Amino acid sequence: MSMAALQSILKEFGASVGIAELEPDDEQRCNMMFDDVALSFELGVGDESVYIYSLLGAVADDDAQAAHADLLHANYAFAGTRGSTLSIDPETGGIVLMREEQLDSLRLPRLEAIVEEFVTVAEQWMQRIANGDFSARQDDPAAGPSSSEEGMVRV
Repeated sequence: MSMAALQSILKEFGASVGIAELEPDDEQRCNMMFDDVALSFELGVGDESVYIYSLLGAVADDDAQAAHADLLHANYAFAGTRGSTLSIDPETGGIVLMREEQLDSLRLPRLEAIVEEFVTVAEQWMQRIANGDFSARQDDPAAGPSSSEEGMVRV
């Protein structure tokens, strides 16, 4: 795929949300706002995918260990991210929500559903980050074993 595929799907998406001329800039990126969520679309490596991402905020040093544990737990089987991934920007230390979608199979109804779900997840995590709402599950015995062999079948 190519920049043309990204331009095409963004044009369709823009029309569906009332932005007539939605298109990538010279850096192959398109930025939008949904309520308080700044969302970016960027052509992926190899021009075959689109990255959808949002900077959610930064974590105070006192909360870093608990926050990082929660990010890892949320990423496990996408349980707390609904198909996206939470990570830490190596340059800024900010928390980023990111998703990659293949352009060749991306159609407008699917993109609309992905963006809606992405924005919902981003809002939830932005709220948690702003409130310092991290559970530090590694210190919580009620959370259960973190790497249990219980229930595993041995061969």
